[in-house]
Amino acid sequence: MNDDLYRRAGIEDVEAFYRTKFVSDEVLDARYFRALDRFDIRFARTMWVYDNVRAGSTVLDMGCGAGLLALLKRKRVTLTGVDLSAECADAARRNGYDQTLSAELTRLPFADASFDYVVSLDVLGHVGFGEKDAVLSEIRRVLRPGGVSMHGIECTDRRAQKSYDEMSPEELRRFVGVDGHVGLEEEQEHAARFRRFFTHVLWEPRYTLCLSSEEFVKQADEYGLPFDADFVEYLRGLSFSERRAFDMAMGYVFNKISDLGVALPKSGLYVLVKASDAPLGSFYNEHRDRTALFDAGEAETGAAETGEATAADEATAPLPLCLDRSRGAEFDAGWFEPNILPPVARWMGRAGRVRFRASGVSAISLDLTTHLPDLAARPLGLELILNGERLCALSLFRHGWLALRIPVTETLSSGGDFELEIRADRTWQPRPDDPSNPDDRELSVAVCNIEVFS
Repeated sequence: MNDDLYRRAGIEDVEAFYRTKFVSDEVLDARYFRALDRFDIRFARTMWVYDNVRAGSTVLDMGCGAGLLALLKRKRVTLTGVDLSAECADAARRNGYDQTLSAELTRLPFADASFDYVVSLDVLGHVGFGEKDAVLSEIRRVLRPGGVSMHGIECTDRRAQKSYDEMSPEELRRFVGVDGHVGLEEEQEHAARFRRFFTHVLWEPRYTLCLSSEEFVKQADEYGLPFDADFVEYLRGLSFSERRAFDMAMGYVFNKISDLGVALPKSGLYVLVKASDAPLGSFYNEHRDRTALFDAGEAETGAAETGEATAADEATAPLPLCLDRSRGAEFDAGWFEPNILPPVARWMGRAGRVRFRASGVSAISLDLTTHLPDLAARPLGLELILNGERLCALSLFRHGWLALRIPVTETLSSGGDFELEIRADRTWQPRPDDPSNPDDRELSVAVCNIEVFS
């Protein structure tokens, strides 16, 4: 999707640019999604798509990035992703997509009438003006008769933002270099373009009131949007937990606009578009069924290395319960959200508990590490406790991952409810003096691959 605007902005290798900007290490796999996260502004647009996709359908995520739509797997869809960046496609595949490929969006590598839905989020604003029609033509080609295309599109408001032609070379370089936008149009222009390819088109604006705390600051700093200065400074000073709360509130408002059918002004920074060659159903919640968001389901299990074993042993031995991947396991507030892949690791504060049910516990294994800077001089002390009984105590005196397997006494081996607690004797803040990283978390260890053997 190279374009003259990229060259004017000094961006020659477009694929490398997208690789550095849009590959995420976040865990977006549907297995790790908590129902409460439906309110997070990061997932607000995902929920719009989720509530409009029919269970069991085939979906193409066009410009999939690291896989923000992985949650759709909860509705048993067959989910395919395509992205300009091979690294993004690989990340989406790790996050649970059934198939991912790297390709130009103007030449989708799929047969005609392959998908029930073609969707994208924050993609068409990155497509050059000369290629937009070719992309929409490809969307129409790979959609099945009666299929639906849904898109969340970043827009420009010419009253608040200069056009590309009005920008100086330096302004253009800064504007395009932030997020790679080379094809921003106003909301009405997007709707008119879709009508050239689809008989039925619905669209609704999303005004600037629904942005994450990070996005508010970026829009002010990088794009020069005129938000109130004291409000932006307030956002800069929020702690990690406060920013999380702000983003949850923004996502709640975003979803309520959908649920209540609130009409917003026809101008702003974002538009939702729904298009088809057949009459469209409801713009919001056409196939809304959130049962799978709240269903804990069967505890998922995973294989673990258990040393030497015969084929007969492997056939009869029960698989361990992996708490990281079990939707029935409850991690308390002592843990932070998992965000590193691989492995799936949760940072812990001073202490963290995880509650689970099991038919019995004979051993627990886990991997842990820490980034505390002074381990050699001051080893980090840890305790592991199960249902109030201390299983072990240890000290970490060097960096790197440590694999533990801890036997459990017979007094704790009967089935029922269990609570595993890990306690650390101190914490640290990763970058307390970095003004660009207002992260006030107090961290001790990162833990993953917590497996319970019965």
